[in-house]
Amino acid sequence: MTETKEFRRLKALAKRYARANRIAQHQALNLIAGELGFPHWTKLIAASKKGWQIATEQMAGLEAFVKRPLPAATFRNGDPETMNRRFAYLDQAEHGMIGNHAYRLQEVFHDVIIAGEGWSIRVPENPGLTPIVETFTHQEAECPVLDPEFLQTALSLARDRAVQVRAEISADWPRRSTKPDLSGVVRHPLSRDESAVWFCLHCDGKITGAQIAQNLWHCPGCGASPLDIFDTPFWSDDDGKSFLPVKTDGAVDRDEPDFRIVDGRPKLDLNEEKITLLIRSALLDDATNISEKLGALQAEISVDDENGVWIALEEDLWPEGKDPVQALAVAELLGLEVELETICATIPFAWPGLGEIASSTSEYTQMMLDAYAQYGGSPDRKPKGS
Repeated sequence: MTETKEFRRLKALAKRYARANRIAQHQALNLIAGELGFPHWTKLIAASKKGWQIATEQMAGLEAFVKRPLPAATFRNGDPETMNRRFAYLDQAEHGMIGNHAYRLQEVFHDVIIAGEGWSIRVPENPGLTPIVETFTHQEAECPVLDPEFLQTALSLARDRAVQVRAEISADWPRRSTKPDLSGVVRHPLSRDESAVWFCLHCDGKITGAQIAQNLWHCPGCGASPLDIFDTPFWSDDDGKSFLPVKTDGAVDRDEPDFRIVDGRPKLDLNEEKITLLIRSALLDDATNISEKLGALQAEISVDDENGVWIALEEDLWPEGKDPVQALAVAELLGLEVELETICATIPFAWPGLGEIASSTSEYTQMMLDAYAQYGGSPDRKPKGS
């Protein structure tokens, strides 16, 4: 695929989704590709080279898709139906039993997850990374994954599936991407550049062709994805001469997993965006007519780092002397001190007083259109930019 405007947009959407959901960039790219009907990003690239182009309605669908949050804990919490709706392009989860304990096994963004009641094991796509065991109880509590025999059985199931997943990835790549030539030269599976020496943008590591091919094009030093691997250190002031070679022990799927105790309960993160949303909603509760509703929507709201919130209300839309009681109540619940201010700003429509006598937005709209027709120029109903 050439670097068209649409292609750059796809990568920008993936970057936004990765940051919003705290997942790796290559995982977000695979998810974007999946929404377009491809099993992963490399398949999308291959199709684009044969003439495939994204349709306008597909791009619009992706715009809406990236605004929806990724339900990170859904699979672990045992809701495969939701996962299958969300990741319809993935295979159905495999269900089975280890002794008396049920499990679900599924590939998610090329990672393999096996999970049961109160536990999960993730084998990363990167073969050099340690499997991650998460439990939702304390170590002394009863949990089957704490039994060494159970753990080894579950790990074996996940690793066997991971071998299949990695084989499928490699099968889509050029042969030279997984097998160096006699000079150690390998071909990048995405950029198709060839070199015997590679550089990691993430950790400034210097990597041999054999190392990077063995590790499925993830940095063997820091685990960065193939998107961070380049044949030239273009970001370096000394052409990479100061970069140190990455040392590896050659281990794949290390035996000892990383145990983590996870609090799976939802956590409230009251950032500025969410506080603003609550305050604006409360202002709408305070509004008793269309004019005040417009004032609530147009209000300027900011939150500072010292537990304060500033609310500025347009004087032509919000009555002078009317306290936003509900907004003040919400601020008190959040432990915020409120500073109210009246401002004179540009209002969206002339004759804001019409909103004080209209009983609905549709009635206000008709009154506003009639007023423009009688006293002003014809309203421009054409959206800007069209």
